[in-house]
Amino acid sequence: MNSRLKKGLTYFKNFTYKKYEKLFHTLNDHQYPHTLFVACSDSRVSPEMLTNSVPGEVFTIRNIANTIPSFNESHYDLTTMAAIEYAIQVLNVEQIIVCGHSNCGGCAAALAGTKHLLNLPYTQKYLEPLEGIREIIEEKYADKDALTKATLMEKVNAAEQLKHLYEYPEIRKRIDNGKLIIEAWHYDIGSGTILVYDEKAKSYQLPDE
Repeated sequence: MNSRLKKGLTYFKNFTYKKYEKLFHTLNDHQYPHTLFVACSDSRVSPEMLTNSVPGEVFTIRNIANTIPSFNESHYDLTTMAAIEYAIQVLNVEQIIVCGHSNCGGCAAALAGTKHLLNLPYTQKYLEPLEGIREIIEEKYADKDALTKATLMEKVNAAEQLKHLYEYPEIRKRIDNGKLIIEAWHYDIGSGTILVYDEKAKSYQLPDE
């Protein structure tokens, strides 16, 4: 264990844990998160910091490029599938957030084309479902510069994952019954701005205050 982690553990035990000791005691046997947060594995994205949440509030899935497998292809990512199942059917979360972010390495790799990832075979296979999104970006926005295309790839990808969520029967049922909300976000790391996807307008907007 490196010295940074050792210091972190000591600080947690002596200060952070003490600050939330009563909360941790209530969480000892149960958790009651209100949100399933699907985020990229990127170290710059912190769901708890973004939402100003404390332990027990947010159930989190982290993977490359914040993806959700299509229901008919769920065998490609059983870890994500199982976590979604547990969050919905056991924890009864009230909302699901899919959060994309700026300068996403996974989206950039997919946009460049997975054929160049020969030295990363698992990543190459994992990113194959994003090929359709790459084709959309290259076809509709061929005249845009590289940075604009990258940002569009991140935003379209996050919104595309909502379509996958709608394919899950239990999720669809809960949405139709008004028991579940799903949203796509895009987090700009440099500015701290978070935009929320409006499914009717098909565009990202600032959240309502």
